[in-house]
Amino acid sequence: MTSYPGIVSDTGHNRSGAQLPALSFEFFPARTPRMDRNLWRTMGQLELFSPAFFSMTYGALGSEREHSISAVESLQQEGPVPVAAHITAAGHTRDSLLALAARFAALGVRRLVALRGDDLAQGGFRDVADMVESLLGVADFDISVAAYPEVHPKAPSLAADLASLRRKLDAGSRRALTQYFFDADVFLRFRDAALRAGITQPLVPGILPLHDFDKVQGFSARCGASVPDFLHERFRGTRAGSTEQREIGIDIIVKLCENLIREGVEQLHFYTLNQPNLSYEIVRRLQYPLRHELERNSVSRAA
Repeated sequence: MTSYPGIVSDTGHNRSGAQLPALSFEFFPARTPRMDRNLWRTMGQLELFSPAFFSMTYGALGSEREHSISAVESLQQEGPVPVAAHITAAGHTRDSLLALAARFAALGVRRLVALRGDDLAQGGFRDVADMVESLLGVADFDISVAAYPEVHPKAPSLAADLASLRRKLDAGSRRALTQYFFDADVFLRFRDAALRAGITQPLVPGILPLHDFDKVQGFSARCGASVPDFLHERFRGTRAGSTEQREIGIDIIVKLCENLIREGVEQLHFYTLNQPNLSYEIVRRLQYPLRHELERNSVSRAA
C-alpha cells in the first residue's frame, strides 16, 4: 500500500525488530541482447524484496532514448514492480517533453523522476520546477526529483542549491532522490540543512554499491561526490575485482545503510549499475526478507 508524503512498503522488520525502510532500485537500459538478459536477471533477483519501484534512466541521444522508452514499456507491461521513468529536460522542447510524458502516461506509467540534464534546450523549460508543474498538467504523476548532499557542482552555494530543491519540491514533487555518498554524516547534515530551509518532503538517500574502487573514484570526481579517507584506507593494497575488495565494499555499504536506518530514513534508493549480486547481497545482509518469507510470516500470523 502506498502512502504520502513518503513511501510505506511492507518490507518487514530486521532481527532487532526495527522497521526497515522501503527500497527502490535504479537501472539503465540495455543496449545489446546480452545486456538485456542481464538486466532482466538483475530485476528478477531484486523484485523478490518487494521494492516500492524500479527506476529506468533516460539516454542522452536519440537511439539511447528509444532504448529507455522500450525498457520502460517492457517493465510496465511485464514486470510486477511499479516503474518510475526518468524524464530529462535537456535536449527537449516543452512540447516534445510533454508529448513523451503523455506517451508514458498512455503506457500506464504513473511515476517519473524529473531531471534537468546538462543543457536546457531553447524553447524548453526554465528549470525543473517549471518542468514538474507542466508534467502534473499531463497526468497525476508521482514525481521524484534529484538532490545533492554535497551541493550540485554548478550551484554557487548550499543555500542556493537548497532554494532550488525547495522550488522543485514545492512545484509538486513527492520526494528527492539524492546523489550517492559514502559517509552517513554527509546525508544527515544535508537533511538538517534542508529542514532548516523549510523542506519537509522526504529526502531519499542514494546508495551506490562499491563494485570497483578505482572506477568509483573516477566518476565520483566527475559528479562531485567525495570519497572519504577511510575508504582509501580500507581498499589500500587490494586488487580490483578481487574477493577481498568485493567483501570490503559490501561491508562499507551495509554499515552505511545501517547508520541511515538508525537515523529513521523512510527509503533507500540503490544505483544498481545493472549488477544484481552486490545490491542483492547488501540488502540481504541488512536482514530484508524476501517476498515469500513475508507471505509465509503473514500466513503464520493469520493462523
